[in-house]
Amino acid sequence: ADFSAVEYFTPTLHNHPMIYVLAYPIFESGSAERISAFRAKHEPQRAKYVPPHITLVFGVANEHLQSISGLVEVASRQCSIFPVVFDDWISEFDPFEKKHKVLLLCGDGQAKVTSLHNQLYEGSHRSEFSSAHQFRAHMTVATYDKRTDLDQVDVSTVGEFPIEGKLSALELVRFEDGRLTTLKTVPFVA
Repeated sequence: ADFSAVEYFTPTLHNHPMIYVLAYPIFESGSAERISAFRAKHEPQRAKYVPPHITLVFGVANEHLQSISGLVEVASRQCSIFPVVFDDWISEFDPFEKKHKVLLLCGDGQAKVTSLHNQLYEGSHRSEFSSAHQFRAHMTVATYDKRTDLDQVDVSTVGEFPIEGKLSALELVRFEDGRLTTLKTVPFVA
């Protein structure tokens, strides 16, 4: 099944705890520095909360924590460390956050990322996503209120494509009261 999802890291959207599952790509140091600097400039609020990441479960109610925690354990036991390659980008409007964004799109590794995403939505929280938007393996690196601001972004400063990394763990996190807290880090073991 294909699942849709939207990132919700803006504190004003929710007055209650939200649960996410993230994967932090491990980049070579030069790429990591360029991506972090790019995000600090083009999505400073989000960059303060969370390092560069791929979101696999998007902002679901805290009541689903136990179910999602179990899914994270199972998915991690079935997964080996694998490469992810960001080889393209797109700018688009996120209708849920009502923000304009630049997304780095995952080429190599995309099928495994999508498979993890689908597996992690097999719980009770499945009802919390919109089927109107298909999941796309990506990393958001810029977020703006106005399209004209996004049009001024020079994506080449994020680094030369392809940008290569690897995924080695899943992170179960809670966003509450303007803070992101890691609840569990589960390394891939297969």
